[in-house]
Amino acid sequence: MSRILLRSLGLGATLLIATLSPAASKFDHAEYMKATATGQKKAEPAVKGSLSFDQEKKCVDFLDEKGNPAFSIPYDTIKTLLYEQAAKPRYTEAVLISPMFLLAHSKKHYLTIQYTDATGAGQYVIVHLDKKNAQRVVTTAESETGKKVERVEEK
Repeated sequence: MSRILLRSLGLGATLLIATLSPAASKFDHAEYMKATATGQKKAEPAVKGSLSFDQEKKCVDFLDEKGNPAFSIPYDTIKTLLYEQAAKPRYTEAVLISPMFLLAHSKKHYLTIQYTDATGAGQYVIVHLDKKNAQRVVTTAESETGKKVERVEEK
């Protein structure tokens, strides 16, 4: 009987700590894909860091690995959210290791956020998500922003 009581107290304490935890949902291993300038042919390298949804500030933030902000988008300026899952054959592995890798596809996960900036112009950011937390990012984005995330998944 005491084990059940201890487990339920432990579960209650865990839930209490979870509700009192910081108001930001942070997702590591993300990459911010910078847009190219007009006329530029080569894209800038992706910025590695973490994507976070902050309940208190009501904004989506991206911090690089050093903690510097790459962008911050208030929830009320977000127009649409798009989740894409793209698959492509593994050509390099097929050439180097085995032709059987042509049957396996690598999957990439992207979240595109369309928003309006301070001047009222339409802008967007693309974030490459880690496969381990992509679905949690999508559900967090929907719950935090109140916007429906459109999903596009290639087969």
